[in-house]
Amino acid sequence: MRLLNKVASIWNRILGSLMFLACAIFAFAMLLVCIDVILRYAFNSPISWSLEICEYILVGIVSLGMAWLLKEEGHVKIDLVLHQLSPRAQGLVDGVTSVLGTAAVAVIVGYATKETVSYIGSSATITGVLHMQKVYLLIPLVIGLFLLLVELGRRSYRSFRKWKVSEED
Repeated sequence: MRLLNKVASIWNRILGSLMFLACAIFAFAMLLVCIDVILRYAFNSPISWSLEICEYILVGIVSLGMAWLLKEEGHVKIDLVLHQLSPRAQGLVDGVTSVLGTAAVAVIVGYATKETVSYIGSSATITGVLHMQKVYLLIPLVIGLFLLLVELGRRSYRSFRKWKVSEED
């Protein structure tokens, strides 16, 4: 059990670090947009690649932060109905929805991984100023989806454990 707690602690630190990284990247994007606006309107010389970089950054921020957000229970829920249920029923509903989410995300991770692997070594690029290879945009997405998959599995376990403990009371 101590090993499991240690692994969970390391996992939580990884998710927290990734969220910190996402926040830092977001701050960079805001700074880039501000500089671009100033250069565009004050000097009539915008940064040609800033919009494209900000689009990629948005994908990265979501990818890095979605597992942490789930861990913090920050996703949208229908609290009106859920709070009317007993703790045991809440555990069951959370467990079932987490298992369904895990299954859906597992399919998405499988497909996204297959697509990403197919782009490795390919010359497929995303049109734009930077002509960035598609694989570099897909890799953070696959990593983020995998982290979400693991966190959904953890949430399923915690929810069914809550349901089981409530059953014994």
